[in-house]
Amino acid sequence: MFNQQAQQQQQGMNTVSSKELAYITDSLKNEELLAKLAIHGLSDCQSPQLKQKLSQIAQDCLQHSDQLLRTLQQHTYTTH
Repeated sequence: MFNQQAQQQQQGMNTVSSKELAYITDSLKNEELLAKLAIHGLSDCQSPQLKQKLSQIAQDCLQHSDQLLRTLQQHTYTTH
């Protein structure tokens, strides 16, 4: 009985609600948009320091997107 309750609690913790999925989707879209804006800014920029910062921002946004996707995939694999 205890094992069954623990398993049900664990499954409940692994469940992603539709609200959470919507938040993750929005976050992915936002990170993609920020990366695109930073890359676009690189083409118009003359300052080496600003180019370096924009490049770092773009890389960070892409890493955040990758992390969100990996987390979502891990969750998907554990629930199916």
